[in-house]
Amino acid sequence: MIMLQTDLHNGQVKNKMTKDQFVSNNRGINDNNDLPREYLEKLYDSIATNPMSLKEDEDLQRRLDTQSAQGASQKFELFVRETESIVQKSQEMMKQGVSKHRSTAYVAAQSVEHVRPLFEVACWPYLATLAVLLEMQDSPTSVELCIEGFKHCIRIAARFDMDTERDAFVSSLAKFTYLITIKEMKQKNIECIKALFAIGLSEGNNLGPAWQFVLHCISQLERLHLIGSHSREDFQFFQGEEDQGSPSPAALTQRSTSVSTMGNQVLKRRAHGLGVSALVPLGLDDRQVELVNSESVIAQIDSAQIELLFNRSTSLGSTAIVHFVSQLARVSEEELALADQPRIFSLQKLVEVAHHNMGRIRLVWSQIWTVLSRHFVEVAKHSNIRVCMYGIDSLRQLAMKFLEKDELSNYNFQAEFLRPFEVVMTTPGVSKEVKDLVVSIISNMVHMRINNIKSGWKTVFHILHSAAQDHGSDATAQCAFACIEKVIEVSYHLFIENLTDGVRCLLAFGQCKANLSLSLKSIAYILQAAEYLADKTKPEPPPPPLSTLAVMHGSADAVAQAGPSHPAAHWFPILRGLSMLVSDPRRDVRAAALNGVFDVLREHGSAVFDEDTWRMVFNGVIKPLFYDIHDQLQNGDQRPDGAGDGRSEGTAASWAASMGPPTCLAALTALVRLFESNLASLSFLLDDVLRLIEKCIQHETEAVARIGVEGFKQLLLQTGRTLDTDSWQKVTASILKLFNDSMPTELMRVKANAPGDSQLPFRKEAVVNQCVVQLLLIDMLQDAVEQHYEHISTAGIMTLLDALQRSFEFAQEFNQQIELRQTLKRLGFMREMKQLPGLLKQEREALSCSLKVLFRVQSDERMLGSQHEVQAVERLMRLCGMVLSNYVSKEQHLQELTEARQEPVQAEGSAKDRDVEMEREISGLERIISEVLLRGLKDLQADQFARHAPALFPLLSELTVVNSREIRIMVRDVLLERVGPLLGQAPSRPAEAQAAGAAERPSPAGEPAAGGGEALSGAAG
Repeated sequence: MIMLQTDLHNGQVKNKMTKDQFVSNNRGINDNNDLPREYLEKLYDSIATNPMSLKEDEDLQRRLDTQSAQGASQKFELFVRETESIVQKSQEMMKQGVSKHRSTAYVAAQSVEHVRPLFEVACWPYLATLAVLLEMQDSPTSVELCIEGFKHCIRIAARFDMDTERDAFVSSLAKFTYLITIKEMKQKNIECIKALFAIGLSEGNNLGPAWQFVLHCISQLERLHLIGSHSREDFQFFQGEEDQGSPSPAALTQRSTSVSTMGNQVLKRRAHGLGVSALVPLGLDDRQVELVNSESVIAQIDSAQIELLFNRSTSLGSTAIVHFVSQLARVSEEELALADQPRIFSLQKLVEVAHHNMGRIRLVWSQIWTVLSRHFVEVAKHSNIRVCMYGIDSLRQLAMKFLEKDELSNYNFQAEFLRPFEVVMTTPGVSKEVKDLVVSIISNMVHMRINNIKSGWKTVFHILHSAAQDHGSDATAQCAFACIEKVIEVSYHLFIENLTDGVRCLLAFGQCKANLSLSLKSIAYILQAAEYLADKTKPEPPPPPLSTLAVMHGSADAVAQAGPSHPAAHWFPILRGLSMLVSDPRRDVRAAALNGVFDVLREHGSAVFDEDTWRMVFNGVIKPLFYDIHDQLQNGDQRPDGAGDGRSEGTAASWAASMGPPTCLAALTALVRLFESNLASLSFLLDDVLRLIEKCIQHETEAVARIGVEGFKQLLLQTGRTLDTDSWQKVTASILKLFNDSMPTELMRVKANAPGDSQLPFRKEAVVNQCVVQLLLIDMLQDAVEQHYEHISTAGIMTLLDALQRSFEFAQEFNQQIELRQTLKRLGFMREMKQLPGLLKQEREALSCSLKVLFRVQSDERMLGSQHEVQAVERLMRLCGMVLSNYVSKEQHLQELTEARQEPVQAEGSAKDRDVEMEREISGLERIISEVLLRGLKDLQADQFARHAPALFPLLSELTVVNSREIRIMVRDVLLERVGPLLGQAPSRPAEAQAAGAAERPSPAGEPAAGGGEALSGAAG
């Protein structure tokens, strides 16, 4: 046999052994007998057909042949040979079977989980096999077996949570329904539809996202039912007004109107894919196919089966129902995606499913409602207004049904349930008609379910708040206001229980520019709530959450320090809200809000607020009120929308100027009244009040600065008698600070003789404002000292004198720098004035006021023997000496100029300016010397004058030769009444002096406060 193997299969042997030769060679080998010829021939054929070789050698040879194969034919031959070898070996193994001598142990599976790995391996061949067979076979038996195979595979994949495999089988079965294609249905397609229904009913808890394919097919099945029954399709109910009337939402649910021309109207249908929808044109043949399919569907599938599937949603598990609703919303989104032909079938079913499952536990229902609310909001933004309104009406049905159930305490699900209405109201792009419908629904809901609404009031008030902020419709605002008005008038306790949200809603109506009457009513209702809070006999409202206070512009930060249960938690929304309305552009609203907030504080503050609450109110209400007014004035070039009282108020700047200063003055006056009437309980806020007034005085707008000084003056005049020593010390320190801060030091930054093309290193308006403030402060200080000198501490008097001295010295220094003043005018500062810019009035007023205070100090018994007395006397004598010597020297210089030339004012350039300024300065000093300084010296006590006579007498002597007759007369009176007695003569007063003294002139301090131009001109008189 080995020789035969070698001879037959060795390539080097050319002459192969024949079968006869092989028989001849094997004669006599069976104990000298021959083997049967048939046996030897069979053996020959076997070796010739199947060469004897080792498996390793065969594999090696096969690899060598493969590597050496060059052409395609050789490779194909090797492939065929290998395939035949595999088939042959497989057949041999199958024929051999299992040896009966071999023992095999069978183990029974103990866990169903073993199915999962087996199915993971076999599922894809199963899917391919079932799909191919179902596509190719039409026999009932084959179709039935294939569908059963699909059912079992889907059941296995679903129950083992094999998402990919489950979705693949369900989607493949859904394709065989032909519901998403334009192909004529056969019986097997109808059976596939029935199979999908069966799977939905039996495996609904495990389908998960695969519900999408089932529900999508159901949507298309319902469309075929409409076509087959010749009913109108959904989009025909949502056509424009030019084509149809305005159907009510209820009419849209009844789509059974027969339309004989249906086939001619529906020229397009949807082409669906995974997440893709489009409209494709339908030819006559395609429309005929749809009609045939619809007839087949109606004949074999009852629409009751569709309803059964949705009704059975109540039997789904907690997770399954969320998946079911999510996929139904997804299908509904696809149905509504095309504005030309929207469908509402799935939207209707969403409402039905929500209604059926409303009894589920709150946790599950919350998850369901999260999906539904998001979808309803998207429906409300649909481009077709009728679809939007239908979606909102569907939401109304659910809300009204839900509100029939009583809500347990400490639950907030009503608020979440009504949230979609709020989102619709606050979403940009939602049409006015939809928002009007939402307000109407909420109003109707309040009227019908007012006693059932609990946690939902928060959302209701938010919706009404949004309606009030909508500037597009006065009718909407009125409807919304009527709703909250009903709550206040009929069920006031409900409003009080939700006080913070209710007040916020009323504030929105207060800011509603479309209707003044609503705004004023809103303020009245807010004040009514304040009266309720002040009444200790009434039950206190529940504490509001900080999340609600957070929208009240800073209320949360203040209340968080004390906690929501603090009384300020209820007062803050009211007071802060009213303070915000003070910046309203309408005069009546401003007045009502301003009077309201300060009336509440003045009448009830001391009774209901402790010190901490007062401080919170001041920081959180009063200060922001003034800051809002300041911001309005600061941004006067940005006019708010809707400003004015229904009439044009000119430019934005003039509007700000007309609105801001009067409101600021009224607010500051009200603050002073509040502080004065509650001084005993508010004295600790003096520092805060002073800081607030300082901010007004330091405002860049001159009108506001004037109002600040006026408010400060009112505060001092009204409370000066009751302020204690420490308080007066704070007041005087504040006055000194204001003098320093408003000093126009920027004037000194300009270099004298600077080039004409240089720029001013400061804002002209700011510097002019500072000059005006200096004059106003001097006037305020003089009035305060005159009325309340006895109540001001000696240290406070010295502080005020320091302030006056600094103002005087700065003005005097600036006035002496003629070249600097000429440079300022050349650079454009006060260029329109005839004279040079100057601070002569500031210098005169500060000097006059200083002298008056110093002379009064001389008669103050509190100063006797104190260091303050020494300082005051030294300051008075130094100031008198400086003034008199300055006046005498300049008056003499002016006389010399007059003698040297007849018309000194005709000089040129700087000399002319110096002469003019010298005349103005002398003119101003004459009145101060005659009416203040000399009169003060004359009124000194004899011993006081005697102490200073040696220093004063030479200067008084010089005054006897000045040109001013008034000064000479006053000097004579001083000499006769004060110097004469020192020489042993009785005091006397000539008739001429008496006549001169009778002609009293008004005090310079009695002049009206100067404006910006006059403050810098320094014009005498």
